[in-house]
Amino acid sequence: MGRKRKYSPEEGKDPELDISSLVDVAFLLLIYFLVTSTLKKDETDLSIVLPTSIPTDNPDPVDPLAILIEADGRVIIDKTVEVGAARAPKSGPDKLPQLRAKLKEYKELADGIGSKPVVIVAAADEGNTQRFIDVINALAAVKIKNITMTGFSGPE
Repeated sequence: MGRKRKYSPEEGKDPELDISSLVDVAFLLLIYFLVTSTLKKDETDLSIVLPTSIPTDNPDPVDPLAILIEADGRVIIDKTVEVGAARAPKSGPDKLPQLRAKLKEYKELADGIGSKPVVIVAAADEGNTQRFIDVINALAAVKIKNITMTGFSGPE
């Protein structure tokens, strides 16, 4: 029976680890997840037209509609009409049906007099991002594209 020798590293040489195959696997996983991921259709193409700094000679006769998103999730239109509760429903595509109805009325009014509907969305800085996305999806559903987005630090 042969003698077993214990492994002893060479003096002054640091052990090395070849990580080139690990990098290859990481890139393959990255490519796999990029290829197989899908985006939600209603959030990919909103076609929002942001306001420009060029003044217009003919101001629109319809006043802009102001939507306020509070930190607790309430949605308020023109500081008077509350259309969204503090908690959104967990399921269903139409999370803010009252908001969509009001936006549809506003768009019909603006289209009736030949004006562009303009909406100002102000969201609390510490608010829920999903509620903001719900409001933007409601605007996209009624095809309002002229939107100004602002923020505020808290209750007014």
